[in-house]
Amino acid sequence: MKFRDLLAAALTGIGIGIPITLICMISIGGWNDIVKEFTVWTVAAALFGLLSVITLRNDKLNLILGTVLHCLGCLGITVGTCAIIGYSTDVFEILISVAPVFIVIYVALYSLGVVSMKMNAKKANEALNKK
Repeated sequence: MKFRDLLAAALTGIGIGIPITLICMISIGGWNDIVKEFTVWTVAAALFGLLSVITLRNDKLNLILGTVLHCLGCLGITVGTCAIIGYSTDVFEILISVAPVFIVIYVALYSLGVVSMKMNAKKANEALNKK
């Protein structure tokens, strides 16, 4: 069994288990602030996933544009989620709070992506040169 298979199974379990957990939480304890927060972040996570497919797996977008669109979309989803939950009544305050985190994460992810692509290109070139 490979780690990738275990990870896929865990993610599938989360994807199926979270909605069931939310239904159980509501049926046992009713709708409350904890359930609301959990539900809103679950919807946000689903939107992050959809946005990832639309922007990062789109052959029509180059890496920079796809990354920027993904970052802005996820930032918007996060700010909206925080506003819906009520972390602050000032959307600009939320934006200022989370934007630095997004910048650091996306610079790191983009850098790792570029390094990974260069390593793969080097391996491919070496394999082609051996033929």
